[in-house]
Amino acid sequence: MFDIGFWEIIVVLVILLLVVGPERIPIVVRTTALWVRKIRRLISQIKQEVEQELRTEELQQSLRKNIDLPDSNETNNSSPTSKSAGNPHKK
Repeated sequence: MFDIGFWEIIVVLVILLLVVGPERIPIVVRTTALWVRKIRRLISQIKQEVEQELRTEELQQSLRKNIDLPDSNETNNSSPTSKSAGNPHKK
């Protein structure tokens, strides 16, 4: 996801230590972790909803195709040429 190396993490931690101070780092880390979890959960929920909507749409299209297919088969079977093509001796 992110291409962050060891030295980039060290630089961020040093800056965090200088800006926030050693006594407030645990609070900042907990708060950051909480927000990251909330954001991940939100993204996961949105992803699940989108996938569910796509599945629903695919099912609806499949049903429409299945409903349309018997109609076209009935019109082909009821044509006069299809009845007489099977056996010319039967009426």
